[in-house]
Amino acid sequence: MSLKEIIEKYPHPIIGVIGASTPLPGYNPREAKDLGYKLRDFVEKGGSLFTGGVPGVGLDVYEGIVGYCEERGVEDKFFVMLPTDISPPQEYFDLASRTKNGKLIVESAGKDMEERRDYVAEVADSLVVINGGMGTIDEAVKGLYSGKEVLCLSNSGGAAEILSKLRLGEIPKLSDMDVDMDLIKTCNSPDEIIGYLINNKLYKQLRGE
Repeated sequence: MSLKEIIEKYPHPIIGVIGASTPLPGYNPREAKDLGYKLRDFVEKGGSLFTGGVPGVGLDVYEGIVGYCEERGVEDKFFVMLPTDISPPQEYFDLASRTKNGKLIVESAGKDMEERRDYVAEVADSLVVINGGMGTIDEAVKGLYSGKEVLCLSNSGGAAEILSKLRLGEIPKLSDMDVDMDLIKTCNSPDEIIGYLINNKLYKQLRGE
């Protein structure tokens, strides 16, 4: 499916969660599941969620989303994006079977992981970063160049911590990195991330509030 078709297919705001398939030190899976649960509650009034469809952080977040769905008997409002001919782990399908919609939506996004990262940056209205490696940093920076806010769970290690330090000036910005650093939001808990989303005027407009 084309980038434009994916953007137009789903209710906005579209929030993408990005992170490592093999998390680095500092990562707490319980925190990722908690965030998934609370993000699903946030989009109950309108919006969509996605991950890159890989193990690790994305799968933990989806487990939290599914936990919310099981409690409420609702659909997940969720999809994954992967390059053509790559499928997500079976665990995603098993989790999806426990939701009201009963199946996982997989969007084909580019011919390889590099092109998939371009899709991630463009489709999301905002990106939430939990832990993450170099691929996560690449996705986040692409999002920044596209003018998207990047919300970092700064205590989760990896890319989220690096981006937070970059925003706070604890790591110098590369001279050719021409992005608005104010787009990086440092958050210390899932509740801070949700609080920011709830109070954001753009998201209120997108959800018709």
